[in-house]
Amino acid sequence: PDLKVECLVSDFQGNEDSIRALATSPLDVYAHNIETVERLTPYVRDRRAGYRQSLEALRYAKRVRPETLYTKSSIMLGLGETRKEVLDTMADLRAH
Repeated sequence: PDLKVECLVSDFQGNEDSIRALATSPLDVYAHNIETVERLTPYVRDRRAGYRQSLEALRYAKRVRPETLYTKSSIMLGLGETRKEVLDTMADLRAH
């Protein structure tokens, strides 16, 4: 059977060596959740995690293996975000 491996990871506090180590492993999907829109990040996420830092971690993982690595993320809804903020977050994720 065809088996795909997905790993849900932290942003490694932006450490590119750590991101590269995982992105170059045999996994198929590199998953990191951005969790919420940028405005709500300081209220929802651990203070060590940042919205831009998460985007950059996803961007770097994809840059390491652009042809064969899928990246994905998730956000929580219902925390007071606006429709525009959700769409902006989706656009940010797509751009990275």
